[in-house]
Amino acid sequence: MKTSCRLKLYLSFILTFIVIASTYAQKVNKYDADSLQRVWQQYFDSIATVKRVAFLELFENIPVDTTGTINMSGLHLENLPDISRFNNIYAIDAQGNKLAKVPGKLLKIDSLKRVNLSNNELKRICFPRNTTIESLDLSKNNFRRIPRSIKRLKHLNYLTISDNQIKHIPYFLKRMQKLNSIEVNFNQIKPNKRDIKRLKNIEILVMAGNNITELPENINDLEKIKKLNFSKNKLTSLPPNFALLDSLEIIIFYQNEFDHIPLEITQIPTLKIIDFYYNHISEIPDKVGNLQNLTMIFLAYNDIEVLPDTLRSLQKLKAFYIHDNQVRYIHAWVTNFKHLEVLDISYNKLFSIPDMSKMPALYEVDMQENNIEYFPWKLIDKPNLRLLIIRGNPFLLDEDENDEIKNKIDEKRAAGVVIID
Repeated sequence: MKTSCRLKLYLSFILTFIVIASTYAQKVNKYDADSLQRVWQQYFDSIATVKRVAFLELFENIPVDTTGTINMSGLHLENLPDISRFNNIYAIDAQGNKLAKVPGKLLKIDSLKRVNLSNNELKRICFPRNTTIESLDLSKNNFRRIPRSIKRLKHLNYLTISDNQIKHIPYFLKRMQKLNSIEVNFNQIKPNKRDIKRLKNIEILVMAGNNITELPENINDLEKIKKLNFSKNKLTSLPPNFALLDSLEIIIFYQNEFDHIPLEITQIPTLKIIDFYYNHISEIPDKVGNLQNLTMIFLAYNDIEVLPDTLRSLQKLKAFYIHDNQVRYIHAWVTNFKHLEVLDISYNKLFSIPDMSKMPALYEVDMQENNIEYFPWKLIDKPNLRLLIIRGNPFLLDEDENDEIKNKIDEKRAAGVVIID
């Protein structure tokens, strides 16, 4: 009853504050962004206060033997409550607080597997010896280096420490046999030869947004790597030894500075997914056709005009995104892709498309904003079609055909097909 009354009091305060804040915001000069931001920050702080008071009052009554997770996110806590008393807890979420330190004893729980301390004010942390923690998130803090005490987490296999000020990969990661995935996005890492050697056991490396201009020559020392994500960097080429990454399945070079698809990747037959969204590529090399295990290709937002005939050999392809380019022609061989499910050819310069109604797996087609004159009558009747986007094309249709299309679209929509015209 006491808790309920307090909550009502705080909620009343919040509602009053919203009215005051809204009124004040209307009076603030529209160019006074700082004042407006302060008002809304006070508003969100007050919400966190209500949540924090409610959580701390309930915390003491949480059963120590039955609770598996504790969610303390967004409470603006400066100190963590004593969670070490819980016997079966396996996940802690304390993101979005104001934690400057976390006592190691609070994380010395034998059942603990997942810890999220992202979006706090941590500069350092001392982990206790732990053989159960498998996943750790330290993103959006104030770390200048990856904490050395992480090496005490003997079963850690997933580490994300993005949005900090980290410059190098520490030596001890090389000895963490269980660690196979690491995300260090938006730091200050310019990987050198030593950094790469220290990551030799990693299978998934995500290093987006570090302003990387080149990769080390010994990139092939990533002996176990399966997925590489270097998106939002400034790469223009790859070192020759990149071709030796014979376990690599996924490469993501989204938003870099490539003006061509590097030939090094065409020598990696294990590749299943390639992503070159938002680069400056004008040509697809013929040798891409050698990558016969490809299931997804992302080449949108480039300057590609021609799809080479060698792509016909990519018979495992399930998704092909070539939208927002300069493509003028889609070859008939695309209809032989038996596993293709999604095709996005929108925002190109196409005047026609082949009949894709017989492609067994295809269920999503986006052809909007081209110069297509012939309406895809057969495609719209495709039995397993789920999504078709056709707007922005100058279809040549008489009045009767327009009426027929309208009726057909209404019929398909009634059957659950999404059609955007």
